[in-house]
Amino acid sequence: MVLTILMILLILFVPMLMTRLAEKVTFLGKLGSVFLSYAAGIILSFPMKAMGAQLGLASDVSSVLVCIAMPLILFSADLLSLRSLAKPMLTSFLLNAVAVVITSFISFFIFKNAVAGMEKVSAMLIGTYTGGTPNMFAIGHGMDASSEQLLMVQTSDMIAGGIYFFCLVSFMPRLLKKFMAEYKYVDQSKAISADEHPVYGRKQGKPGLKNYIFGVGLAVLCAGAAMGICILIPSKFGNAGLAKLGEHTAIIMLLVTTFGIALSFVKKVRRCPGTYYAGQYCILMFSVAMGLCFDVKAVSGASLMIFASLMAIQFSTVILHFILAKLCRIDYHTAAITSTAGIFGPAFIIPVAKALKNDEIILPGIICGIFGYAIGNYLGLGFGALLTMLG
Repeated sequence: MVLTILMILLILFVPMLMTRLAEKVTFLGKLGSVFLSYAAGIILSFPMKAMGAQLGLASDVSSVLVCIAMPLILFSADLLSLRSLAKPMLTSFLLNAVAVVITSFISFFIFKNAVAGMEKVSAMLIGTYTGGTPNMFAIGHGMDASSEQLLMVQTSDMIAGGIYFFCLVSFMPRLLKKFMAEYKYVDQSKAISADEHPVYGRKQGKPGLKNYIFGVGLAVLCAGAAMGICILIPSKFGNAGLAKLGEHTAIIMLLVTTFGIALSFVKKVRRCPGTYYAGQYCILMFSVAMGLCFDVKAVSGASLMIFASLMAIQFSTVILHFILAKLCRIDYHTAAITSTAGIFGPAFIIPVAKALKNDEIILPGIICGIFGYAIGNYLGLGFGALLTMLG
């Protein structure tokens, strides 16, 4: 009982410590709080196991957290603002989605004999490189990926993503400029600074406790409603009540995504401050929980093949996206920022826009990233089902 309470306290409070470390230490900030939370969970798993803790509970907690995180992140999505995007921006983002579907589809057939459950890896990466890490987790749970597989995919994504992010903020803008069109500025007076941004800006003030309670409570209701609906669905294996939920994880993930999107059209929900941050914190807690589930025996040659398949998918997606953008005469600023929105999600838009010396593309880029969160689960789980049938 004491060890169970200790484990829950670690899941609750380690992300707070990791976030502070990422803010205070430059090097750790570059690694990111998600990576630090994962690493902390893995390190803590060894003494917890030595003390006899039953860490299977951490896996159950992680499943609940991802169901709550997804609607929380989507509540703040202003999808109607997609209408304000310039056509090249939306076109380029959709080309990124097309590129990741094509490369993941091809990679499935290349690696399916080398990577067990390659259809799950491909599906997770379609969601990840359309939306972001929350989609990876949601799709992984929806397709019943093991905690070890999820951990290996996430770790590989961090390594490959770190390489690509370095390219984006260093030499890549100059390289793209040589063979793609120049960006045509519209109105720099409408550009926003990082501090002024409505989601990430520091000038918006801190949300109150009642805002967090409202957002988290609503997300819990979304998760509860999704599970309730799935309990009513007939069982394939004769299971009853809560035992049915394991059969319908994919449906639960699609339902919580749908509920999150639907509620984002309610102005009071969309403008409630703190929901996005609360969702991200749930992802950090999820990361600690997944780290606690780490089993060193699961690290093998298969892990290297997962890394190889991810590298192939990520960089093939990037290259194909830029080729398609070139064919559609899209400028290199727009192509780079929409690639960032797809590969990384909204959080990396601002530093890449700064590297491009173009604040005008910050808001459109973040809108694309949030749109990716909304569609990532549908694309990933949909093509995951297709690949499972083809496998």
